[in-house]
Amino acid sequence: MSLVDFLDSLEQNERFSRQLAEHRYIPPVEPRHRKIELDDRLKNVLRERGVERLWSHQVEAIDLIRQGENVVVMTPTASGKTLIYNIPVIESIVERPDSTALYIFPLKGLEQDQVKNLNELLHSLGIHGKGGGPAVPGRKSSRSAVIEPAEVYDGDTTPYKRKKIRETVPNVIFTNPDMLHLAINPFHLKWESFFRRLRYVVVDEIHSYRGVFGSNVAHVLRRLRRVCARWGSNPQFITCSATIANPRQLSEELTGLSFREVTESGAPHSGIHFLFLNPFDSPYTEAMWLFIECLKAGLKTIVFTKARKITELIYRWTVDRAPELSGKISPYRAGFLPRERREIEEKLFGGELLGVVSTSALELGVDIGGLDACILVGYPGSVSSTWQRAGRVGRHGQESLIFMVGIQDALDQYFMRHPAMFFEKSHEAAVIDPENRNILKRHLPCAAAEVYLKKDDPVYNVERLGPVIEESVKEGLLVPGRTGDVWFSRERAPHRNVAIRALGDSFEVRDEAGRVIGELSGYRIFREAFPGAIYLHRGRQYRVVELDLENKRVFCREVDVLYYTQALSKEETEALEEREARRLGNFSVQWGTLRMSHRVSGYEKKNIFDRTRLSRHDLEMPEYVFDSEGMWIKIDRKTEDLLESLGYDLAGSLHAAEHASISCLPLFALCDKGDIGGLSYPFFPPFKSPAIFVYDGYEGGIGLTKRAFDVIEDWLRTALSLITECHCEEGCPSCVQDPQCGSGNQPLDKHGAKFLLERWVG
Repeated sequence: MSLVDFLDSLEQNERFSRQLAEHRYIPPVEPRHRKIELDDRLKNVLRERGVERLWSHQVEAIDLIRQGENVVVMTPTASGKTLIYNIPVIESIVERPDSTALYIFPLKGLEQDQVKNLNELLHSLGIHGKGGGPAVPGRKSSRSAVIEPAEVYDGDTTPYKRKKIRETVPNVIFTNPDMLHLAINPFHLKWESFFRRLRYVVVDEIHSYRGVFGSNVAHVLRRLRRVCARWGSNPQFITCSATIANPRQLSEELTGLSFREVTESGAPHSGIHFLFLNPFDSPYTEAMWLFIECLKAGLKTIVFTKARKITELIYRWTVDRAPELSGKISPYRAGFLPRERREIEEKLFGGELLGVVSTSALELGVDIGGLDACILVGYPGSVSSTWQRAGRVGRHGQESLIFMVGIQDALDQYFMRHPAMFFEKSHEAAVIDPENRNILKRHLPCAAAEVYLKKDDPVYNVERLGPVIEESVKEGLLVPGRTGDVWFSRERAPHRNVAIRALGDSFEVRDEAGRVIGELSGYRIFREAFPGAIYLHRGRQYRVVELDLENKRVFCREVDVLYYTQALSKEETEALEEREARRLGNFSVQWGTLRMSHRVSGYEKKNIFDRTRLSRHDLEMPEYVFDSEGMWIKIDRKTEDLLESLGYDLAGSLHAAEHASISCLPLFALCDKGDIGGLSYPFFPPFKSPAIFVYDGYEGGIGLTKRAFDVIEDWLRTALSLITECHCEEGCPSCVQDPQCGSGNQPLDKHGAKFLLERWVG
């Protein structure tokens, strides 16, 4: 059955057609090529691999790189971004055989295909590995001692191989930010020859570097630049991104350098049928039915879910409903061993498997062959992430199918009611905050331990950072030199105490066997790791058995349950400093520094499918206090009187408006709703009026509410439409209910919130 015939049969199916919210056809795009001068040998090697000509954006980017510019490339998946950085790197190695480059990927494991492809290109050009020699006793082959021109240096690299890589430096190192932070920057003395000849630094998938992680990586990269300056090199940076609103800004904030951007793709793409499906019943059974129908039609299909539990249930239901598919489909998630994941990828690529049900583990960087259909079970959380997952299909020139199956969530239902907005809406901005004081204070000692800080530092503006440096000296993190113009780290290895994917004191999460399976920090420790909480790690479920505050450890046991837990909490805030203010019609909105106090008082167990409450439990937990960034809106007396005269509940109206606003923020900044907190007061004593607060859920803030403050009219207008167009009477998860609400979604007044938002946006 052809893809068009399959679609016709679906749309004639009453069950399907009644739930179809949108069918958008995105027509194919023809390629646009440009000429480029290449070394004849390289041209022949590329031709042997089917690359006859380069697309316009590839040539534009390579030309800028050849001119010495730092370049960011933002084009769709499968648009040849890898070749953009591989060609200049290969040219530098051909020109100067001892030239080096550093490739940085957000996660280990994403480098495997890339390093293999790059080595094949280099081998074809006569550039081979170094080392070898006699066989090593106990090792399979002396080939284990050969260092290829490109090598992976990450947490999976054996100590023996790491030593060989440092001794026999390859031309290209593939690594990740964690390894750069802990094992390369701090030990740069062992990498002298690599850093002296470093020509290029490639940072791929930069849209992954947002929030706390991105803010930390910004300093890891600044520290890398300081190390390069120490050894006399000044490498060019090449960054690549999926589609986001601010690729150049993000690249510049990550590195502290200026960039040129290339965003107009010349790559072709085949036609795409994008369908929005809003089920009347369970979205998971609907996804399972769609999966079976696609496979029966001969379409190679991938299903993306939001949780490991859902992944495994859809796989199990599919096999139960269609036993003939057993052995032809597989689940796929990050919790699998690397060997298991590679085996699934190879079977998909080779055609042995017809379908796979995956968590987001297959979203980034893995080419799994010619898939025809993609089923998204729930909106992935951002337009960028949606296209990243959808980009897994249609990579070999064939037309493709993408289904987005809506769940009972505010953003899902917003797009089900406004499918056109999905296609017209600008992509979200990736927000980081390298100026975050807490993050700075963690990385300055790391930087000083690598190469001491000085007044004319090549990367950090020491004069502007004076107050932070003074504070760090008082706290014993930095030690000034005798002349007062240099600073050293008090600790020899401060890096070990800095977790770059978290902020604040880091807690180890350990399983029954004592193995560290994750980390938590900040108020998330109390919100996600209270005794009895279901903690998710790589899709697996663990029940928290003990929270050891003194030793900063969380102990848990793996479980298999059909519920999740939601913390119930009491929060208070204090406005410490107003830093900016804006008029919003007749109202003013302030943004500045807030002090938050948070205490978990209990939790609820909720059904994983329909979010209904199963039970409620009380807890006694300590208070957690932290300073953050946030905004607030005061409610004037006239609005308060109008609300009450119209019969709306003041507290419920404020609370519902707060929830709807927070639900919409991920449409404007790459974040999760859990990254944002909110509070509403029917009477806030310091203001002597009602007030709503929205704050960054991280110590010191990471720029999320600042982004919301900058686009406040569009943000609040979207929240208004979210409420107005939801057909429920009293409020539901699709508009004003928040599944993580600390007060159990009490009280809520949907209609009062609508009235408030209408007044704010006019």
